Amino acid sequence: MDIKNQEILDHMGQMQGPIPGQSLTADADNPYPWEKPPKHTTLNSALHSLFDFMTDEETYMDIVTALGDGMPVGNLTETILQDGFQKGAWNPDLMIQLVEPTMYMVMSMAEKAGVKYRIDNEDNPDLEDADPQDELGSLQELNKIARENITTENPALKLPQEIQEELKQMEVPESLLSPTETPELTEETNSLLARG
Repeated sequence: MDIKNQEILDHMGQMQGPIPGQSLTADADNPYPWEKPPKHTTLNSALHSLFDFMTDEETYMDIVTALGDGMPVGNLTETILQDGFQKGAWNPDLMIQLVEPTMYMVMSMAEKAGVKYRIDNEDNPDLEDADPQDELGSLQELNKIARENITTENPALKLPQEIQEELKQMEVPESLLSPTETPELTEETNSLLARG
């Protein structure tokens, strides 16, 4: 055998990736969740499921914490939807349709909790070094684009009415880190712990 061919064979033997066609030989009795029919096939049922997941107290606190730490809404939405796809909740087509309503839900949750948020990595609310003339030019350009593309459609209408109502009535869960009420000391309370 030629030395060059032997080197190629040795190199190919060290490769760790799947061989071509390996996915076609996977066990059909145990498919991955995304290879099965999705749990949700309509936008409305997927939104309700997503809303229930996101408003769970633990998930809600994780979302608000991530936004408070500077994670953009777009990245968080992408993570949530990709996770749902990998668990077989929706297919890629429905996932694309869920992007905008999910972003609105995440932004509503952040506003309800009083957390400042960024839409994407380009959005920097702390940008102070910008030239005022550049900002004015950008604002005028955005104004022009908005006037050309203005619609009477309300972005909040992209969410079902029931979810909009639930978002308005949702109460922010109390964090473990929030201040607690300290009991007033009385003559009966004489322990060291009660003194503070």
